[in-house]
Amino acid sequence: MIVTYLGLPTWDYTYNGGTVAELTWFYDLTPFPAGDTMPGYNISGISVDITNGCLMKWGFNYSGVIGKPIPIGENSPTNAITTQRPPVLEMFIVSSNVTTNSTYIDTKEIPKLGYITSTPIVAISELKGLRLNEATIPDSGNQSHKNWIFNIELTPTDAASFLSMTTDNPGKTILISIDDRPLFPVYIDQPIPNGFLRIDITNAGMMEIAKEGLGKMLREGQAGGTH
Repeated sequence: MIVTYLGLPTWDYTYNGGTVAELTWFYDLTPFPAGDTMPGYNISGISVDITNGCLMKWGFNYSGVIGKPIPIGENSPTNAITTQRPPVLEMFIVSSNVTTNSTYIDTKEIPKLGYITSTPIVAISELKGLRLNEATIPDSGNQSHKNWIFNIELTPTDAASFLSMTTDNPGKTILISIDDRPLFPVYIDQPIPNGFLRIDITNAGMMEIAKEGLGKMLREGQAGGTH
């Protein structure tokens, strides 16, 4: 019935041993400026997420203005990426054991996660594609909250490294960071093929940091012709 009304989903992802089926539809619009809430971005579409037959998320998709820097406004976090060097998306295996040169991750956004080594298992400096979706998630009592979803498409080389990493580390947690700033832990349930990575962020400040860094990485990929 859902497919009859919405058509075939753009993404069809099953995880947690096949118990969770998540379908995502992207509908493109003619891009137009997003305004003060997302300066430097256009609204380029809408998306709908349905999990196990229930509506979970819906919202706008944002795309960067190609070749135009994303400005850092007065309300942006002070630790946003401001350096001229290209940002790097890094992935670390999280462990409960202390090793030489390991760092314990315990931040306000990611409390008491565990230890990571000084060297990432995967490091990515360019992206092939990027979609940013600001989703409204229904809560109980007719309430809702915002969630920002970064749907990332890796270059072929990085997609192969990412598949190898997720294949070799089932049942482990990966910490994703941008330039030494921890962003999001991901539990590896199964190998992730096709070079697609999804990062969900609920903290507005962290979203700004991710938007800034990932936007620059996308422009690096486009400038380098990695399509």
